Amino acid sequence: MTIDIGASLAGSEPVCHIFGAGSFYGLVRRPAEGDLIIAADGGMRALEQLSLRPDIVLGDFDSGDADRAKGLAEASGAELVRLNVIKDVSDSAAAMDLGRERGYRTFFLYGCTGGRLDHTLGNLQDVAALSMEGIRAFLFDDHAAVTAVTDGGLSFPEYMKGYLSVFSHTDISLGVYETGLKYELKDAELKSSFPLGLSNEFIGRKAEISVRKGTLLVYFQLGEAYEG
Repeated sequence: MTIDIGASLAGSEPVCHIFGAGSFYGLVRRPAEGDLIIAADGGMRALEQLSLRPDIVLGDFDSGDADRAKGLAEASGAELVRLNVIKDVSDSAAAMDLGRERGYRTFFLYGCTGGRLDHTLGNLQDVAALSMEGIRAFLFDDHAAVTAVTDGGLSFPEYMKGYLSVFSHTDISLGVYETGLKYELKDAELKSSFPLGLSNEFIGRKAEISVRKGTLLVYFQLGEAYEG
């Protein structure tokens, strides 16, 4: 199966928007009717900045004030989910689990990079894990995004600009193709121990990334796609 990146970012189906406590660079698009908005702990600050009402406020509130979270939930009519500080998953991962339980198959993750590098790495692993279940997730950074693809493909519209990088999340990814880009790959083998797919470029053509067996993490720049 090939995922159309342009359609996915435009919101071709309901999206679970998760706001974490990391760096926030703006929205790619505003949530639409039928979407789910989750403030994961300190992510409530970005929602207050955007004047967006969350559907769920979740966290152990070690990076945000518990009373503030309760007040936000009450003011917006949101569900408040308190997590134990001692747990095996991050607040953002717990939010992903909750969104998945509510039936969402596309996730937009904001505020899930920056700050502590270990949390960013953990969020990247979560994006890959969702891909292995056939769920699409986009982690947004500074005018860029990271997604993952498992045993399938991604297509990018011709208007995309900037850099694109592909990394093997699994130990080995087989049958990797990159077409419509400055540098093309054909039936390549990528390994998690060597970044062969680093720093490719869009060239004004429709581009495709595919993998026959394995999971790829794919970084791509968004240009001025952010709404702010």
